[in-house]
Amino acid sequence: MTSLMQGLPVSRGIAVGRAVIVRFAGLPAFRRAIDPSALEAEERRLRRAARQASEEFLQHSRDSVGEMGSELAAILEAHGLIAADETFLSAIVEHMSRERVNVEWALAAVARDFGERLEKADSAAMRERAADITDVAREVAAHLSPTGGRVMETDLPRGSILIADELSPVNAARLDPRRVRALALERGGKTSHASIIARSFGLPAVVGLAGLCDAISPERPIVVDGDRGTVEPTPSKNRLRQALLQVRDTREKARRLRNRTAGAAATRDGVRIVVRANLELPEEVAALERWHAEGVGLFRSEFLYLKAAPRTPGVEEQRAAYEDLLAAAAPHPVVIRTYDLGGEKGIAPAAGENPALGLRGLRYCLLHAALFDEQLAALCLASARGELKILLPMVTSLSELREARRRLLEVAARLRVTKIPALGVMIEVPSAALLADRLAEEADFFSIGTNDLAQYGLAVDRANPEVSTLYSPLHPAILRMMKFVVEAGAARSRAVAVCGEMASERAGIAALIALGIRELSVTPVAIPGVKETLARVDSGRAEGMLERALGCSEPEEVEKIFGAASEPESRRETAARVRVELPEDARK
Repeated sequence: MTSLMQGLPVSRGIAVGRAVIVRFAGLPAFRRAIDPSALEAEERRLRRAARQASEEFLQHSRDSVGEMGSELAAILEAHGLIAADETFLSAIVEHMSRERVNVEWALAAVARDFGERLEKADSAAMRERAADITDVAREVAAHLSPTGGRVMETDLPRGSILIADELSPVNAARLDPRRVRALALERGGKTSHASIIARSFGLPAVVGLAGLCDAISPERPIVVDGDRGTVEPTPSKNRLRQALLQVRDTREKARRLRNRTAGAAATRDGVRIVVRANLELPEEVAALERWHAEGVGLFRSEFLYLKAAPRTPGVEEQRAAYEDLLAAAAPHPVVIRTYDLGGEKGIAPAAGENPALGLRGLRYCLLHAALFDEQLAALCLASARGELKILLPMVTSLSELREARRRLLEVAARLRVTKIPALGVMIEVPSAALLADRLAEEADFFSIGTNDLAQYGLAVDRANPEVSTLYSPLHPAILRMMKFVVEAGAARSRAVAVCGEMASERAGIAALIALGIRELSVTPVAIPGVKETLARVDSGRAEGMLERALGCSEPEEVEKIFGAASEPESRRETAARVRVELPEDARK
């Protein structure tokens, strides 16, 4: 058994807990260890579910009528025969017996194996059968449990460490942080949705661990280290005791840091910086007071939609959530981003080879007018309870901003709302950054989303391990775009904030101060660390480094420059700077 697995650290901290293993891709399933004495009962469950699925397929086949009846009947009959096929069922039973796992996990594994083999066949007809296997397996799974494979609807045991192949935005939205101590995933990146959720909840997390689900024994204690990016599948008793002491020490250090940074944030030379919180779910409102946030700089409202799926949250449900946020943040503002649905966050499978470049963000909302108008109505009604600002995601043109403004005014007029919320633009694609001077004419404020701006600006899929090392918000090209945005905002007296992960990294913070950013929004647990870093940054010194950074060609050079900006000056640097600042006659 592997003693240590190395992955990518995406959320700091260390955790000890029992592994709960889930596969979400393909056919979702929990993995549980099964005692040999229970294998017969598991096999009976499988054969009963397979028989029920087969009978349903065959009944639907007989009931098929109409123009497509004969073709549909043949497909359903074939599905019924597959569900009852002894080769298929015996393979599942053999996998259960060999791996000592539950029937749901064995069914998913065998269906995946059969499907992969069929997809490699020379015959096109055989390759098409891969989808049939998945359809049949899904129907059998539906008869194995009431949730039909929708695994996140089953509560995870308290104290669990969630081990999974991946975690979609939908499943991330349904995660209960009170039951989970850490996440470890086979796939994902530093700015993937699962990683953002983990940091938001303060859960240690490691991603990019190939073969993880098969390497971990279900329900046994493991150690996840989000600082080093490691998972220990078989820790010794001594290692478990050591890790538990580390957990205690980490909590105590976090408590002391939180108390030390309870006040307002400022740089070393006294420049005031506003630090707000990024939130995903209404349940996080308590984090505002706990981590001393000055309001909400980004509320990702699509998680309301994803958590409610397949239904849609109505106007009143949304309004209540927004009002709760305003009450918790008072007297500070709350910035609510309209639904960033579509692409990889769509409820239905995204069309096209590049979902992130498809129908998503504001373009999705403008096409789904009824959905957008409901959200605008809830936002307008909630705005009576406090300072609410609306942020538009994925804006690429001035016409999109104008259409969103028109819809907002129409909705407000219909509701007879006289206090219209401020309408801002999220700068996260190069076209918006390069049009910032035009957008500033009609937007009330800007918020730079450095995660997507770097992804689109550098043509790097930040969740793809083959190219993720090329992803860096500190790339000189990204800094140049941000500089243009800040200058465009200043020319029209528009506030410019940053809500990406760059705002919680040491060199990134110094770079943002150098650019003239005075509002940061980060995941709540990162706020104390951000404040502590700010207290070490001399804004004048950082600004003096900006031109040199903009003249660099590689992000590593920029990181080196701004990494030094958050460290105390050496005596030599101080003397040189003072000498430059002194008038000529004072130097003699």
